Amino acid sequence: MLVHLPLFIFDIMSETDLIKFLLPKIIIATLCGLIIGWERELKKKVAGIRTHVLICVGVSLFTSFGQIIGNASGGSFDSTRIIGQIITGIGFLGGGVIFKNEDNIVGITSAAFIWFMASIGVMIGMGYLISPVLFTLGLVLMLTILSKLENKLK
Repeated sequence: MLVHLPLFIFDIMSETDLIKFLLPKIIIATLCGLIIGWERELKKKVAGIRTHVLICVGVSLFTSFGQIIGNASGGSFDSTRIIGQIITGIGFLGGGVIFKNEDNIVGITSAAFIWFMASIGVMIGMGYLISPVLFTLGLVLMLTILSKLENKLK
């Protein structure tokens, strides 16, 4: 069955409606990326504020557009396929920050943060705006506790 999809987003919703739909998501994604990125910047990690903000906002936009197209298609377009492609792309991005340095492997935690930010971006793109902030703050709290625990063990 061939389904006609609109060629442009303007055929689905007006630009004003699109901004109203996306702006809260962009703001929340930026906030979550700033929180995690700031924590990483303080620890002098390669993936900092800009990286985490861009990942979270970008993923939330892709997820949102997938939902818009899915709704416009009357259910014939599986918008979750976009999430699958995001996960694949984020895997490549995360893999790019992992390096072997002499006998140590570095960057695994940075890759995990990138992966986490993508999951937060997906949640935001799906329309959840409070839970991602709580999960982001929870991660920072957990990292603070784990960091103190690691320092005591050393």
